[in-house]
Amino acid sequence: MAKKVAILLVVSLISSAMLFSGTLSGYLTERMGWTYIASGSDVEMSIYPPEGVCALADERIFYGQIRIGDSTVNIAIMNVEPPILWIDSDYDGCFLNDIPMKGQYRGAVINESRAYKFSQQLRVEYLSNGNSSYMTQDIEIHAILPKKEGVEVDYLLMSRREGLLEVDGELIEIALFPTAPDGLAEKIDEVFIGIDLDRDGSIDMVHKNHELFEATSVIRINDKNYRVSEISRDGRKVTFEQVDEDAQNRPLLKKGSIAPLFEARDVFGETFSMSDYLGNPIIVVVTSKTPLEVFTGGFPCATDDCEDTGREEKRLRSLLSELVAWNEYSAKPDVELLWLYSGGEISSADSLDEYSWLHLIADKSVVELYSTPLSNGMFLISKDGKIEYLDDYVLQAGDGSIPTCPVFRIPTFGITSYIWFREFVFDK
Repeated sequence: MAKKVAILLVVSLISSAMLFSGTLSGYLTERMGWTYIASGSDVEMSIYPPEGVCALADERIFYGQIRIGDSTVNIAIMNVEPPILWIDSDYDGCFLNDIPMKGQYRGAVINESRAYKFSQQLRVEYLSNGNSSYMTQDIEIHAILPKKEGVEVDYLLMSRREGLLEVDGELIEIALFPTAPDGLAEKIDEVFIGIDLDRDGSIDMVHKNHELFEATSVIRINDKNYRVSEISRDGRKVTFEQVDEDAQNRPLLKKGSIAPLFEARDVFGETFSMSDYLGNPIIVVVTSKTPLEVFTGGFPCATDDCEDTGREEKRLRSLLSELVAWNEYSAKPDVELLWLYSGGEISSADSLDEYSWLHLIADKSVVELYSTPLSNGMFLISKDGKIEYLDDYVLQAGDGSIPTCPVFRIPTFGITSYIWFREFVFDK
């Protein structure tokens, strides 16, 4: 409690002294956990150590470097089962001073390779105008050991910053999520901003997409529109400037709220209006997978022993199969499926155009209505246009023996799924 009061006092004093008309300043003083799992940043590994780094006397060891902030971190990994990792955490170029870590087994991946995880905290330097600041970063390193010689390594930064923003004399919680591989926050186009707009004391980066923004967005706060103008290199200060532009705030998505309607062109170039389909139950799916690759099983790990990221594909394939059976072999009301594609390039060939109830849309503004930059999702909309159920596919980091897995609350398998579909179609 004393710590919180101290933070409030510091922010109030600094903000009052520095704010001028049309500008807001937020100060992010605390480190927060970061449970979003994305594809890691690859590390180039070699049998030769980087210049100035002492080699370990074992031919099974591979060397690499990770750039975080303004620090270059040397790593070494021994290709054994389980693998052994050294991190040069004191930056002296010598691994003998560092405690070796044994990898935690995560499971088999493609081509019978094996995946391992290492977790560590590092003190990282950030330079700004010739001055140094330091931050403790939680880092997670993943290693894949193929049966061939060598290893594949990537890493994730698992901690970010949170703090307070003063708006019209009120202190609002904010959070900063840099996604650049080096974790630098000043790269505004690679930063997400979280703002506690509903003042409930938390920022939910998954379920409250109305509180999470790209830093380049125009954000409406207390009836005024702002855009981030500057972020310090280490993410400890963020400055907003008032702008005369339309805000890009998204609607609140929760059970019972009115689903946002939209008009857009589908991948066939035809105009699609969501309001035309009210009166039938509607399922909105947001995913980076195309219907074609999901339905045909044309994706990695399409069997029952899928690990982690394959679960979304399995789940979507089950949903499609259920809808095919329901809409083609039942005389009951149709169910419309809006497939909002959040991935890269796509064409009409990626659709399942023989199914008229599947509408494939890749319009970015529409996708953003129903998703955060950090997760995909599923929304079940009743005949009168209300959100009856919502779900997400974001991968949550597990602790210890708890596996990394998606959070699923909508059944799409077996008899439970059939009963649930029947209830949704008839009662909603």
